[in-house]
Amino acid sequence: MNVTFLPRAEKDLRNLPKFDQIAVAQKIKLFSRPPISHEEKLSGFPNAYRVRVGTYRIVYRKSKTSIDIVTIAHRREVYKLLKNVLR
Repeated sequence: MNVTFLPRAEKDLRNLPKFDQIAVAQKIKLFSRPPISHEEKLSGFPNAYRVRVGTYRIVYRKSKTSIDIVTIAHRREVYKLLKNVLR
């Protein structure tokens, strides 16, 4: 499966602390080999899923051939951001 980052997600990843960047990057590497463990569908958003990495959430859209990383944010902020990013 092809994994791509939207520009917002690239910026989010760069702004994380180094330790968290490594943890998130390791989790994203696993996305290329489905099934993705512990993914949860986001209600109210078509084809949107999230994966928890510590206190951060990786939000992505999934299709048959690719996964698009939409945003990476702290759990307090991610759901507020989604209203603007995914709609």
